[in-house]
Amino acid sequence: MSRRSSFIATFVSLLICASSIPPGWAQCALPYTFVDGQVIDATQLMANFNSLASCLNPGGSTNALQYNSGTGSLSGVGPLTDGQLAIGSGAGAPQAQTLGAGTGIAITNAPGSVTVARTASGTATGLFRQIMSATPTAASTGLATWLNQGASTVTDSAVGISISSPTNAATSVSGRYVSAPAAPYTITALVSATRNTTGVNMVGIGWYDGSAKLQVIYNQSFATVYPIMRVQRFTNPTTAGGIDFTSSSSAFSVPVWFQIKDDGTNVSFAFSHDGVNFLSVYSVAKASGFLGATGYSNLIFFLNPGPTNPSIGTLLSWTQT
Repeated sequence: MSRRSSFIATFVSLLICASSIPPGWAQCALPYTFVDGQVIDATQLMANFNSLASCLNPGGSTNALQYNSGTGSLSGVGPLTDGQLAIGSGAGAPQAQTLGAGTGIAITNAPGSVTVARTASGTATGLFRQIMSATPTAASTGLATWLNQGASTVTDSAVGISISSPTNAATSVSGRYVSAPAAPYTITALVSATRNTTGVNMVGIGWYDGSAKLQVIYNQSFATVYPIMRVQRFTNPTTAGGIDFTSSSSAFSVPVWFQIKDDGTNVSFAFSHDGVNFLSVYSVAKASGFLGATGYSNLIFFLNPGPTNPSIGTLLSWTQT
């Protein structure tokens, strides 16, 4: 018998044997099953051959990982690039993905390796490392819309969002705001002020009703009085209204932690110098609050430089819980 005839006979034998394997054992499903003594039809034999060839044909390109596609054939994921892994995707096919780096983590991908390391970021060390957010930006906080911008400017600086304002009318508020989340929520912010003023100067956070009125908490400096904390109303960005709380002149330093809460029924204002222990200084039912039941609709970070010197307000940390 010639070598070719021997090969054909062997292959036919393999097809016949493969055809007789119980379906529960088979890795490749064949359309026809043959038994001993049966006259084999060439069309059926070729159908089995084509099915077997299709099943055993590697899926994907060179160096792809093979998996059962569920359709009687193999499929491939990849080939994987440096650092990629085959990651499960529910009940679907595996996906080629790289690891994502969280806050304070750096990931380095190389041929055949993935290195995960902690970074020496500002949130990993220092006094407030347990409670500081990642460096706030306009994008991460959503504080992207100006209220009474005037000549003020904003930057995403190395330490957070900074609003810089020239001298202004004593009651002129300039700030950035974002829609408030659904209640209940708590906003905790670390706010600093860079200023050298002989008059009134404010920097803080609070609520804006989206039309005119504000209710805010801030650190304020005076010409002859130590800095104080205040909760105040503004009938519009350039008109100060009533004062809900004024602290004693206790030489409050900056930066200072401010906290505003909306539990769905009440809104409240608090401040802290350690970021954990807060003094609540004012609370009111939303329905009877200055901004009304639906007016506590926007969060604002603002600065009022006062009439004497340019000032900078910086948002160093911003968390929502």
